[in-house]
Parts: sequence; C-alpha cells; structure tokens
Amino acid sequence: MASQQSGDVSARLTALRQKFLIRAREDIKDLRAYADQTRRGELTADGLIRCYQCLHRLSGSAGTFGLPELGVAARSLEKQLKHQAESFSDDASAGNQAIDVAGGFAEGIDALGELVEQKNHDHGPEKARPSGTVSLEGSHGMQVSVIVMDNGNEELTLLRGEMERYGFLCRTVNRDDPDAVARALTETPGAAAVLCRDAALADVMRSRIQARASASGRRLPVICIGSDDSFSNKYHVAGLGAFAFFRDPVDIPGLAERIESLAIERSAHVQGRVIIVEDDTELAEHYCLVLQSAGIEAEAVSDPLHLMPLLSAFEPDIVLMDVQIGDYSGVTLARLIRFEPRWLSLPIIYLSSEDDPDNQLEALSKGADEFLTKPISDDFLIRSVRIRCYRARQLSELMNRDSLTGLLKHSLIKQEVERELARCRRDGHPSSLVMLDLDHFKQVNDTWGHRYGDIVIRTLANLLRNRLRETDMIGRYGGEEFLVVLPQCSVQAAAELMAGIGESFAALVFTAGEDSFQVTLSAGVAAINDFAIGDEALEAADQALYERKRAGRNGITVYSPQ
Repeated sequence: MASQQSGDVSARLTALRQKFLIRAREDIKDLRAYADQTRRGELTADGLIRCYQCLHRLSGSAGTFGLPELGVAARSLEKQLKHQAESFSDDASAGNQAIDVAGGFAEGIDALGELVEQKNHDHGPEKARPSGTVSLEGSHGMQVSVIVMDNGNEELTLLRGEMERYGFLCRTVNRDDPDAVARALTETPGAAAVLCRDAALADVMRSRIQARASASGRRLPVICIGSDDSFSNKYHVAGLGAFAFFRDPVDIPGLAERIESLAIERSAHVQGRVIIVEDDTELAEHYCLVLQSAGIEAEAVSDPLHLMPLLSAFEPDIVLMDVQIGDYSGVTLARLIRFEPRWLSLPIIYLSSEDDPDNQLEALSKGADEFLTKPISDDFLIRSVRIRCYRARQLSELMNRDSLTGLLKHSLIKQEVERELARCRRDGHPSSLVMLDLDHFKQVNDTWGHRYGDIVIRTLANLLRNRLRETDMIGRYGGEEFLVVLPQCSVQAAAELMAGIGESFAALVFTAGEDSFQVTLSAGVAAINDFAIGDEALEAADQALYERKRAGRNGITVYSPQ
C-alpha cells in the first residue's frame, strides 16, 4: 500500500512539472512581449508591474520544478525591476505612463526562453517520501506502554510496580539480550518511552540505534534514572541522548506526567496543519502534495480574499506565505491577519525568493516571524514545517493548557461544553458532562503541604487522560475541580466509567516522607443534551456533585430534576 501511495505521489509530481513547463513557456511568451515593448520604448508602468509579478513567480517556482538556472536568472531580472515596480504600485496615476527600464533587461528576457527549454531531467523535482512515522493512538484512548531496560536492578523492579498502579503497561527487557531489546523496541504496542538506569544508558542508546536501522524500528525517547543529579552527570546523560533525567527517589507523579506528554506527542496522526498562501497554483499544489505525503495537513489559497474564512475553518498551526501574491502584498496580509486577536500568536512564515537580508528584516518587522528562501527542496520543506508546527503546538499548549496538569483551562473546557451541545442538537446523540472534585482536599494541603496537593492533582489528571477516549475533553475547572465532556455517552455509562476511575484513584497510595495517605473523589453527572445552553448543563452537573458531597462523598451522583 505504501509503495502504491509513493507511486501516486511521484506521478502527480511529474504531472505538476509538465504543467509548470507549459505555463513557464506561456510566461516567457508574455515576457518577450514586454521585452519588445521595452526596445520600442512603449513599456508602461502597468506592464512593468505585470512583468515583475511574472518574474517573481518564475524565480520562486523554477527551482522546485527542476530548472534552478531559470529561477536564478528570473530572480536577477526581478531585482532589476523591484524598486520601480514598488514605486509604481503606490502611484495609481502612473498606470499608462511609458517608462524606461535598465539596459540589458530585454536581452535577459531572451535568455530566459533558452533556459526554460533546457529540460535537464537530471535535475527533476524530488520525489516526496511518504512519512515513515508509526501511528500510535496515544495516552488518551489506549493504554500506554513503557519499556523498562533491566538486568535485575531492584529500584527498577519497584518502579515498574508503581508505574503499573498508575495505569501504564510495563514491559521489562533484559538489556544484556540484544535480540530481546530489538524485539521490544520494534514490537511493543503503544510504547511511549524507554526507562533505564544512567549506568546503562550508553548500551541502551546503542541498542536503540540498531533497532532504528531495522525496517520497523522506532526512535523511542529514553528516560534515565540515577542517583547523581550533579551538573556533570546530567550533562553526560543529555549528551548521550536521553530525553529526561529523574533522580532517586523518583517523583512517580512527575515521571508519569512526562511519559504521558511523550505519548501525547507521539499520538498525533497529523503532524501539523499548514495554510499556504501562494498565487502560483502549480507550486502551491506541489507544496501541498509534498506535505500531505509526509502526514501534514495542508491547504492552499491563491486568492487572498478567501484567506480569513479559511483561517477560521482550518485553524492552522502555521501559515506559509509569499511576500507577493498577485496584486496583493504578503506583508500587508500578515498585518491584516494580526488585526484579529485570535491570530496574534499564529506563526506566519514567508516562503519567498526574496534573499536580501535588509528586505527580509523589513518584511518581518510588519507582522511575520521568519523567512524560508525559495527554491526549497521537498525534504527541507517537510523538515522545516514539521519543526515549526511542533514548536507552534508547544506554544499553543502553554497558552491553552493548565500549567500544573496539562489539561484545558477553565474557559476552553467551557467552550467544549457549548460545542458538544451544538453537536448533540445537530446529530441527535446523547452526551454527558461530569464535574469531579477531590474529597477533603484542604486537609491534604494543610497536613502534607501544597507540594503534595499538587502531586495529587497531577495524578488525577494523568489517570483521567489514561482512562478516557481521545474524543473526550478534560479540563481543570478550578482548584481541585475537574470537568469532563463525554461525547456520545449516556449518563448511565458516564456514571459507570467515573465509578471505575474513582475506585482506581482511591487505591493509589501517596507517600510523604515516611508517611502515606490516600484520596477519594466525588463526581456529578448531567446529560448535556437535556439543556438549552451549556451553562445550564454545568449548573446541573455542579448540583449533582453537591448532592454527592452531602451524601458522604467518594462516589458518583447523576443529576435528576427536582
């Protein structure tokens, strides 16, 4: 199946190159007409602007479609016209005015015609490689596996037992058995991380590289455990390639949270969402095809009038935009996007043939974040977009997620209630809302301190993520209160689910020095679709929670109208 998809992508890229060659010949024909006007002294300001725009398109796309010499030559001519074109763009009265162009321009246009016919098949476009990433459903919807590299270490054996109580599936592997290590790294379903002692890290990293060399190998992140947390040891561990270091005795909730975050990162089926603003339709289609073949969702827009509606509908991680889109300035469009507060943090990256550092800085000062210079290879485009989408999502998570738990913030989880209510009306399915609260939480803080209170809150957050579906939404409503939206789930099913989670949570033992304690939770459940607005459903779940508290806590109550 993968080879078939690769063949389809290759065929479509080849077809795009042929379309580009046809269009390039038409562009050259138009440019030669402008060159003839130049020789006769008849070139107008409007004609020069059209000529400049045509050269801008060629300079940005020719290299991508296997004609780098054509792109370089077009870029040189574009630079000759840049100052005049920009000045005439600001002067509406100059449209039909005959103008002079620098010497050698017409001859340069003639040379372009020769270059476009040099179809050097040795410099054809790169074939987009389908993504080799392995799909992992992640921590939110399936059990997360952890590979423990062990050869009889007592601390790791105890650590495994603790991790299993948090809901992780641990697979212990003898790190001295290369075959067993290779099988574990390549065959463990839902694997999110590898655990090992710092003394064994070098051997584990070698095994990881060897497993990666196999056809099905995955580069799983390695988390290191050790007793020496000095700068020099942690620097050594980081140099060997570990993703994290935890000092003995291990902060189990902290370790669980880190593994959860790694699982979530690896769980994304789509590695990013990109809008490409580009008036060169063949080039835009090429970029989209290349990115989509690598697992990145991409949408192209050639008419800036459609940009703002697409932003709202598609909600991209980043925008790739040329600095010139037909008659529109990308710099002005970037500033326009920033008019809306929701897009103030959206990364806007210019993908342009502009290579003058001063011009790039000037453009960046007016609303964008970065420049990628055309022509850009397919491989570099994929890697650049992946990195930038990943970073954009990290920043988005910081803004939208509660810093302690990583769950949705209060305002966002309330928005999810309204969205689910709208879906219930549209599709006619039942959905449930659950308000959870930790019992006697003030007593935890007063007795053990806020540090341990935070541990309890993080632990419940991780347990919820590990036991709920990907479609379920979880938020920290405030303090020790949590809010869960369960789409297509009846209140009876929701109550049973939460009862099981409550039992699991109550069984966890929290250690504070030589002492230990346990915590229970209470929950109120309401049917979202029984109410006209989301706030009424929230009030109903809150009333059910209050009834549960009055009835003795540590349980689930379903809302029933009085």
